[in-house]
Amino acid sequence: MGASITSLTLETKSMRSDIAGFQSRVTGLEQRMGSLEAHANMSQERDQDLLYLRSKLTDMEDRSRRDNIHLLGIPENEKGTDMRPF
Repeated sequence: MGASITSLTLETKSMRSDIAGFQSRVTGLEQRMGSLEAHANMSQERDQDLLYLRSKLTDMEDRSRRDNIHLLGIPENEKGTDMRPF
């Protein structure tokens, strides 16, 4: 009977040691998960900023094209300063 109690005591100590190891691993995993969630949130914010900046760039490009004047019927390679003959 004494041998079985000693065996159970050793088994219990071993299980406690295993549980302590698991607890430290779980704690480490929770910290890593928290870090990954923070990075994911930052990534989502950057994606939103990027989408906003792309839309602003598209808008600015469109607005810059509005001021361009298209002249029809004037040859591009003509030299001179007097445009009256055209």
